[in-house]
Amino acid sequence: MRDPEDKATLNATSIAGRADRLLPDFRRAIEAVPRESGFKGIGPRGMFFFYAAVRPFGPKQILESGRMRGESTLMLTRCFPQARIVSVEFDLDPTHAAIAEAKLRPYANAELLYGDSREILPQRVQTGDAVLIDGPKEFRALKLALRLLATGKPCAVFIHDFYRGQPARKFVERHWPGAFFSDDPALAARFRDLGSQIDPTYDPDSKHSASPFVCLPPNLPASYPALLFRIIWARAVSITVSKIVKFLLRNRSGKVLDSQG
Repeated sequence: MRDPEDKATLNATSIAGRADRLLPDFRRAIEAVPRESGFKGIGPRGMFFFYAAVRPFGPKQILESGRMRGESTLMLTRCFPQARIVSVEFDLDPTHAAIAEAKLRPYANAELLYGDSREILPQRVQTGDAVLIDGPKEFRALKLALRLLATGKPCAVFIHDFYRGQPARKFVERHWPGAFFSDDPALAARFRDLGSQIDPTYDPDSKHSASPFVCLPPNLPASYPALLFRIIWARAVSITVSKIVKFLLRNRSGKVLDSQG
């Protein structure tokens, strides 16, 4: 359902501005969601960022890539009860699958699929959908996001675990004007203030507590072929540089051992 009290604007300032008003609804929605220790998926703080960003758009369907044990999927079903939650998981681990399916069995708005989201989601995307990608990661996630956005259908695509300094993030910062990050200084400070209200277990110094999202708005900054070529090229350069660095480090370690022997 589209939020009648808020304009559907998508930037860090608008999300920070509506956070206080939306927090009570979010807390009520997730209060019965059990927390699992030892699994570092999307926690309540990250989900609140997604909720505050997407709620004004009232999506009828939300696509999720990466489900693991279903904690994020469960939060989505409760936060957006009138939306269809289509969740795709690549890992067929029977233990994780059974736990996720048991959690989500009571929720008629959840559809749990298994397979490659890069093949499934482009077939399922509809106009106005919000998309949440928590696997694949980095450049592979960017390629999936680009393919979905090129359809002109999503209201936005969000990618989890987009840390500062990573090659894929540097690419977005350089080539994707209009994209923004949940660790934007003003937004991160606001969410840090609300952290204990969003999640009673919130640790502001934990890396996981601040695991950032990138939000890619619906309008592409360049043509699909141009962006795809840039992503492929940047990924190839990143892999090459990484291999060279590893080779030099191994070679250096070998020389040090030889000199000590």
